[in-house]
Amino acid sequence: MPINQPEPFYDTIADKYHWFFSSWENATNNDMGLICPVFEKHGVKTVLDCSCGSGLQAIGLAKRGYKVEASDISGVMIDEATRLAEKEKVDIKFRQADFRELGKYYKGEYDAVISWGNSIPHLMSDTDIEKALTEIYALTKKGGIAMFSMRNYDLMIKDKKRFHPMRINDIKDNKRYSIVYVFDYHKSKICFNIIYLIEDLETGLKHMESESVDYNPIKKDKFISLVHKVGFKNITYTENGNINYLAEK
Repeated sequence: MPINQPEPFYDTIADKYHWFFSSWENATNNDMGLICPVFEKHGVKTVLDCSCGSGLQAIGLAKRGYKVEASDISGVMIDEATRLAEKEKVDIKFRQADFRELGKYYKGEYDAVISWGNSIPHLMSDTDIEKALTEIYALTKKGGIAMFSMRNYDLMIKDKKRFHPMRINDIKDNKRYSIVYVFDYHKSKICFNIIYLIEDLETGLKHMESESVDYNPIKKDKFISLVHKVGFKNITYTENGNINYLAEK
């Protein structure tokens, strides 16, 4: 499988994923501030996080009393999420699953299904997006909700900003590192590159690493039309750098 596909990409970055956050707690609290008020308004108790990564949102929700199950396409990320959930002493059942095939792994329905962290844009065609949304719709209870978060591709395509410094001179795992995001804009995709500048604090050796993955730059109107198409209604969105969508069943 090419490295610019999501599964090998996330398998590769899993051991450095915590480098992306200055504070796991602050990142969790920020996402909970966006998600939990919506859950409270809609009476959510059961949640499926269908693109959980290393468990940031799933663990945060479980710690706040929600009954959470979670899945991700990357088995390495699932292993990391399981380790972190055990560390945080929360009970979450994790599965490796492609969110285009959720029905193979889940048979129940949930008050809320979420896909956070810009996961949907890894699907490179309308057909694949519709498959994932159809699976999510089927697992959402009648009267329940689905929430999605992704980059603001309308703005990105307009500005075509390439370089985004993310961490500068940070230290974790006895490494001093900086992280720069670089976006390459193509006709029908955006290639996302992560550049790491790393110094080993024990040896003093310095080196650079990089990883890449393709994104489908889904604009708001297109995504909303696909969410409507599979059956969701009352679709709204908020912008906070990313775009966060709420859809009701």
